[in-house]
Amino acid sequence: MAVPMSLRLIKILAVVLSTVGLMLPVWTVPSRAQSSPRLQNKIYFPPAPDRGAPPRTVGAGSRRSSCISSNEGEILLAALMPSNNVGTTIAPNPTIYVYIPELRNKQAEFILVETQEEKVVYQTTFPLSKSSGIVKLNLPPTVELKPGNNYQWYFGVICNPNNREEDERITGWIERNSISPELQMKIEQAQQQPLEQAKLYAKAGIWNEALTILEQLRSKEPTAWAELLNSVGLGEFAQNPILDCCQVNGSPQLEIGGL
Repeated sequence: MAVPMSLRLIKILAVVLSTVGLMLPVWTVPSRAQSSPRLQNKIYFPPAPDRGAPPRTVGAGSRRSSCISSNEGEILLAALMPSNNVGTTIAPNPTIYVYIPELRNKQAEFILVETQEEKVVYQTTFPLSKSSGIVKLNLPPTVELKPGNNYQWYFGVICNPNNREEDERITGWIERNSISPELQMKIEQAQQQPLEQAKLYAKAGIWNEALTILEQLRSKEPTAWAELLNSVGLGEFAQNPILDCCQVNGSPQLEIGGL
C-alpha cells in the first residue's frame, strides 16, 4: 500500500497555495458570452483569461526520470480543463477528469485543497486502470465546495511508494460559482434537452457542467463532446475511453498549517 504524500511535500504545497489563494478573485460567471454566428450551433467554450494557474499537461522530458514510459514530446498526464486550467462549476461536489497513459500496477493519489483556509478537504489513493484513457474522479457527497471559494486539486501517479518525490503529478484549480436567475430559468426549461443545457453552460463559461453532460451524452453525441474539447485545445483526447475507476472515499480533513 502506498504511503500518503509526505508532510514535507504538503507543507511545500501549503506555501504555494497561501500565496496563490490571495491572488485568486471570486468570479461570478456571466449569463451570456459572445460568439460568432458560425459557432452558435456548436458546443463552444469561450476563451478563458490567464489567471496564473499551473500548466494543464505534463509532457515527456519534463523530468529526468519517470515511471511512465513515453516517447519524446508525448503527453504523460493532462487535466481536461479550459486553457487557463481553472475549472468552473455550480456543483458542490463536481467531477474531475484527467487523461492518463497505459500503466501497470500503479496507484494514484488525489488531493483537494481549500486555498483560503489552507486545508486539505479531501485526500485518497486508488489503483489505476491498466488501460490508457480519461480517469473520471467522482467526488463523494461528503465533499462540498463552498460558493466563492477557490480550490486546488492534485493528481499524482505514485511511481515509488517509498519516495513520494518521484510521483508524476498534475494539478488544476476549481471554483464553485453562481449563475444568473435568467440562465437558471433557461437551463430548467431545457430539462429534456441535455445537449441544449450543455451549450448554455459552455456559453456561460461553466466548464464542469458542460463537460459532464457531454460525457454522459458521448455515445449519442460524439461530435458535441469533440467540439467542446477542440474549443479549448484538447481535441487530441476526444477519442480516449472514459475510465470510471474511482468513486473514492476521502480521508479526514487535515489542517496544513498545523503540520
